[in-house]
Amino acid sequence: MFAGQKIIGIVPMSPVFGETENRYDDKYLFTDTYGVRVMEAGMLPVGVLPVEGRIRTNVLELCDGFILQGGKTVRPHHIDVIDYALQTGKKVLGICLGCQGIQCYFATKAEAERRHWTGNLADLYAILKFQENYPFLGPVEGHKPSLFLPRGNKDVTKHKVFLAEGSHAAKIFGNTQVMGASFHILRIENPAPGLVVSGRAEDGTVEAIEYGDTVIGTQFHPDADEDLHIIFDWLAQ
Repeated sequence: MFAGQKIIGIVPMSPVFGETENRYDDKYLFTDTYGVRVMEAGMLPVGVLPVEGRIRTNVLELCDGFILQGGKTVRPHHIDVIDYALQTGKKVLGICLGCQGIQCYFATKAEAERRHWTGNLADLYAILKFQENYPFLGPVEGHKPSLFLPRGNKDVTKHKVFLAEGSHAAKIFGNTQVMGASFHILRIENPAPGLVVSGRAEDGTVEAIEYGDTVIGTQFHPDADEDLHIIFDWLAQ
């Protein structure tokens, strides 16, 4: 807390970290929409800055909850944040890439148990993702209907999302059907052990996942949609 406000750590994306000869390609990107929604919900947004691609725990201790924002590639620093949040009971909201990051975390955890891995989960994720090409996600067509997410509530980016009766997502949105803004080319094909699928599109694509009452992922973008901002109030509770 800071002056009575909850502090929400926004976790950045990193498109090509460590994958080019240019040292200055190793960068972290934040999208403004997430900070806007956090402030609208009465909370204080702060950027969670990785160092050399990883997160330092003492930085995470400053935060009351986390948002894993959208982007291109799930990185080890996403796994660091989710692992810390689950150990401390702090809430996590994963959006688009962030939702996929939650899937990657639980799939890595399951693989760690299978391999009797006793090290850091983010280290194992890096091996699975960048060395073994582990199938965390699969391709999907028709869920990136435009070249970008336009400002405002544009119908061209939206599709129906059906939420499971009694799920946390349905309770938060107050409905079992919402119109979600879509902007992705990958999807969760085999939900990891422990995750509950609480929302799907008409074509069966996983659109919402949950773990307990502290972790929610949406494949659609409530940050870009003025009609669905209520999910950020969940972080403030």
